[in-house]
Amino acid sequence: MDYVMRKSFYLYQGNIANGSRKAKRIHVDTFSDMPIDVPTLDEQDKIGYFFDQLDNLITANQRKLDLLKEQKKGYLQKMFV
Repeated sequence: MDYVMRKSFYLYQGNIANGSRKAKRIHVDTFSDMPIDVPTLDEQDKIGYFFDQLDNLITANQRKLDLLKEQKKGYLQKMFV
């Protein structure tokens, strides 16, 4: 969806749109025939794998942060006993 909302998409596809300069319309049939670049399945798999690894890294760091917060809490309690 982001792709077709870009200004560059409309500037590129604007020459086939109907209407005046200020009120161009792209009809549904014309729109559905427009080429839209998408990554290959191999690229999509690699992107998915990258984001899975990124999620795992975020989760691991969040756990580490939670443990450090608990450790800090423990040290503060010992400090004021």
